[in-house]
Amino acid sequence: MAARKGAAFSAGAVFITVGVAFLTVAGWIFLSELRSELFAATILGLVYVGAAAIAFAAGSGKTVEQTQTSAPGRLAAELSPLQIVVLSFVQGFERGRQNSRRI
Repeated sequence: MAARKGAAFSAGAVFITVGVAFLTVAGWIFLSELRSELFAATILGLVYVGAAAIAFAAGSGKTVEQTQTSAPGRLAAELSPLQIVVLSFVQGFERGRQNSRRI
């Protein structure tokens, strides 16, 4: 199953690469007819640099790890009510701190 999935992904990557190549040639022809070859090269270069910048920005985003808490029933059996209140208070501060970093 994994081999079939990998083959489909590779075929998709090949097809999209060929498609982008044809679209680049079509864009080059259109832009060079519209203005000049220098204009076409500038516009196509900016498009590819912009796409790369967006890809780098998307790839460099920090992932937020979700902490898993135990079930409330088991937690209540193991801790005193005061400990549960203190633990909830500390977890609330931690969640608020994590949310303020995302903005």
